[in-house]
Amino acid sequence: MLLGFPEWLRGPARIVGGEVVLDEERAERYTPYNMDRAIFELAALMQSKDNIGAFVRRYGLLRRGPKLLGTGKCRESVSEWHDAIQGAWAAVHLYRKLREAAKTGSADPVRALGINWNQAPETSTDKEYLGLRSLLLAELINDQLRHCPTALAPAYSSEQGIELGAFVFTSTPPDLLTAAYADFATLVATRAELKECPGCGVVFHPKSGKQKYHDPSCAGSARWRRWKEKQTN
Repeated sequence: MLLGFPEWLRGPARIVGGEVVLDEERAERYTPYNMDRAIFELAALMQSKDNIGAFVRRYGLLRRGPKLLGTGKCRESVSEWHDAIQGAWAAVHLYRKLREAAKTGSADPVRALGINWNQAPETSTDKEYLGLRSLLLAELINDQLRHCPTALAPAYSSEQGIELGAFVFTSTPPDLLTAAYADFATLVATRAELKECPGCGVVFHPKSGKQKYHDPSCAGSARWRRWKEKQTN
């Protein structure tokens, strides 16, 4: 639940002179009730940074929102986006590999990421190595949440309204990137399962144990490829 983050901007964007520029005339205000996919879609941009525009159309800019609408300042540097993409990729994949390591009892999945974080010698024991990598993951996430206040709010349901006596501990992120990390932090804290989509390789959080692909369009593309292969055999 993202209390205090009621509205953001999204819409068409283009890269101009080293900046990601939101088309303010065509931008729309929206309420991002659930951000649990945003961190994964941001991380997936490592495969193709050309898709930044599609991300902005779906979610908006990382830090600049409705208060800047009409000022000509709804723009962010491409280098800022590249840093955010790399950070999201590192956080998502480190968490996934730490989960694999916990299941197997081996640090090999984490070591195989091949990222030099300069925090643990490769010769350290698996326990020491994974402990330091766990601390690193917490630091990566906490760094993004440093300006994110938390709050206690009455629980609410669409059927009953406010549920008397029930409360939720939530966050009040000031921008889109912080909101994405706030939801991701909840997934990490609850040991949520992550999967890799067999269709495109995107890492995602399945809504159920039966979910195989990260979204319906990817599942449809996979079915079409299988059908095409059968036709050629």
